[in-house]
Amino acid sequence: MDSELSFSRKHPDFVEVLQVTTIKLPKQKGDGTDELTLSPHTPKYHHALRCLLLRSNASQKIGKWHPEWQSTSDQPFTQKDAVVVNYKSWNLIRSAGTFEVGPWTVEVGPTDWKATLHPPDALTEASWQTVEVHPGGLEISDAPGVSSIEKDSRVWSGYKPDPEIRQKIYVKLVPPRDLATQGRVSWIGSLGVASWWVCASAVIAASAWPLRRKTDLAKTALQWAGVSAALGLTLLLLLRPSPSMNPWRAFIGISSGFTLVLLARPWLPLKQGSYDRHRGLKNCKAVVATAAGAAAAIGLLVILAPHLFGLPTNLMPEAPPPTSGIVGLALLDLSMLWLWLTAIVAWAWRFAREGKFGEPSSNGEPEHPESSGGSQAEHLLRHIAAVGAALAVVAAMVVACRVLSFQMRWKRANLIGDASSLFGIDYRSALSQQLADFASIGPQWAYSYTWVLAGIALVALLHSKSRTGPETLGPEGVDLLLVTAVFAIVVALRGVTFAGSVAAVYGLWLPLNMVALFAVVKAGRRWSVLSRVDRKTETHCVAAELGDPAKHKQLMESARRCRDLLRQLHLVDHGRAEETTRRSLQKQLHSLHRWRPGGCRHDCLPDPVSVVDVALSWGPHPHWWENALNAARWASIFGILPSAITAWYENAYGAKHWDFTLDLPTGIPDAIGTFLTREISFAGAGLVLGALWRVLPGERGPVRAFNLFIAWLIPIGVVAALNHSIDLKELGMAILNVILMLMVLTLTSMWVDTDTFSRERHYWTKRFGLLTSIYQVHGLSGQIAFLITQLAAAVGIWKTIATK
Repeated sequence: MDSELSFSRKHPDFVEVLQVTTIKLPKQKGDGTDELTLSPHTPKYHHALRCLLLRSNASQKIGKWHPEWQSTSDQPFTQKDAVVVNYKSWNLIRSAGTFEVGPWTVEVGPTDWKATLHPPDALTEASWQTVEVHPGGLEISDAPGVSSIEKDSRVWSGYKPDPEIRQKIYVKLVPPRDLATQGRVSWIGSLGVASWWVCASAVIAASAWPLRRKTDLAKTALQWAGVSAALGLTLLLLLRPSPSMNPWRAFIGISSGFTLVLLARPWLPLKQGSYDRHRGLKNCKAVVATAAGAAAAIGLLVILAPHLFGLPTNLMPEAPPPTSGIVGLALLDLSMLWLWLTAIVAWAWRFAREGKFGEPSSNGEPEHPESSGGSQAEHLLRHIAAVGAALAVVAAMVVACRVLSFQMRWKRANLIGDASSLFGIDYRSALSQQLADFASIGPQWAYSYTWVLAGIALVALLHSKSRTGPETLGPEGVDLLLVTAVFAIVVALRGVTFAGSVAAVYGLWLPLNMVALFAVVKAGRRWSVLSRVDRKTETHCVAAELGDPAKHKQLMESARRCRDLLRQLHLVDHGRAEETTRRSLQKQLHSLHRWRPGGCRHDCLPDPVSVVDVALSWGPHPHWWENALNAARWASIFGILPSAITAWYENAYGAKHWDFTLDLPTGIPDAIGTFLTREISFAGAGLVLGALWRVLPGERGPVRAFNLFIAWLIPIGVVAALNHSIDLKELGMAILNVILMLMVLTLTSMWVDTDTFSRERHYWTKRFGLLTSIYQVHGLSGQIAFLITQLAAAVGIWKTIATK
């Protein structure tokens, strides 16, 4: 016999371990070796292979034992009077536990990994000619009895198991630093994650506190900040895994979800005051309360009266439960998830309502004042029913993914061994225990996505404040604080894992990003086009001047004439027009440069600034909030492809990675969540860019986008400077995220520039033609080259990460 064990790391999230065992058996009539020569897909072959490789194992816990995946085995062949079998299998190491791979087990601990060879029971008398271990870049700390060392590999020759001595071949390896951190389970790690959520709540509270006496939304945001921090600490620090505490953990999950739904008051309409005193309000409230109460009652019935379903008091059956027990636990999971998903949607609805998202910016009148309160109530009831049904389907799919993950793991454990003997429990009992455990850890999974509510709350506050604040060039004071908070929570969220590489307590990542963006804005505001023009006016009247529709129209006409004159001058420079027209063109351009806002007695444009620059710096809309929404829409569109690629790389890059995703209890929902998270992040980046459009330095959009690139790169540089031993793949992934954001914002800014001159679209058959007219030929080629450079950098970093 020969066996080879290899480690390799082709993805930042896990280490792949592969084994190839070659068995040479003497061929004797009637001993079953003939079955090994059949096709690997036949039941007889699997039966023979199972009899050959089966070994006795101590009882294992399902959550700690990770069965192997079998590779496509080579067809066994006959060699003289022997049958040669090549058995290949693999596993992926990401967390603590015991990982099975052929005759080997890899015990993953917080400080070291131990790979041990366990000869099968049927081959205890066989001799192993060669046993070889390839660490694949990992450091070997101990390998006793080794025969030879070849580079980094360890080789044992002529090994024969001795049952009396019980000495086995094993290798101890030093794990990668980032995976070793994931393997540690301590209160420090929990406190680190909790610190992030507490800090996020503190950011919301700090942003809403100055507005608490001006709007009900601020009070709602403060309420959510307190609730979110309390829930984070409860779910993370108190709900530790413990079978005896399962009913209490499930009770906390059900009760907290039900309370969150009622606190959010989702029965209120999107537009305030539309039918607040109508009986339709009572009907909507009754429907929501009844649905939430029914879901909570189903879950509590399973928790408080488990005997009705044939379950023990701790919900963890040791004997096979009846079908009613499995159904009851599935209903418990379903009700808990539905309550939490409904709570998330309900709070998002409340923030949108109190942030006046349903009302146009110009006034607060409803869009359909002729509709009665009764019809609006019926309309809302239909929406509530549709959303509730959709969330029930989503919750059922999540529970189904959990069941599918368990079934796949049980099936893999049964391929060579016996799952019931291995886990010391039968299939039905094991499935019931997994469902019971998911009922208590489900709230933690749902809570991990409530960062979206923090972002919605901040955006709602920003929208509400922008409606009542004075006309300014861009966000100032509390508005600027809100914009930096949106940037930290929504955009820079993808860097949280990278920030955690310095220490377990990485809550300071949020204020670090806020300070970085605030510093960039404060330093760049002075050099922005409109700020330079505003200072030269001495009366600071640019915002009032361009906020007037008539005067803004005059500026846009002057900008169009300026672009046309520059195009003609370009033709003269290239000999395609008469030279005598140059002086006339220059004279007209000089007259356009003498732009004087109302109340200003002198020319207000600095020498390098033209009316085109002023128009592009103002943006396509009269208020910076509308510019923010416009940029967010374009960023979400341009972010679809990068989001899909990122989700594919993190969850399905390679067949083995997809199998790994399917093996996770929430692998498929998390893959979808990864895509949506990236989309929300790109939309948030566009919102921040649009809000700060007028105060960021740069005459064209891509230069303004580059400022956000710098603002996000600063915290990454700080983390890298504090941690000199940081893994290059981690650093590469962090920089890749920033470059992808820069690419999306560069495209977004170019499209925003064309939106500024959208009234000229009927002169151009395609947007690219208008873009050429705005940037001129040389300017457009420079922006395209800038974009291609970003793409080349992203591809280069990705290839380095993927192939290293």
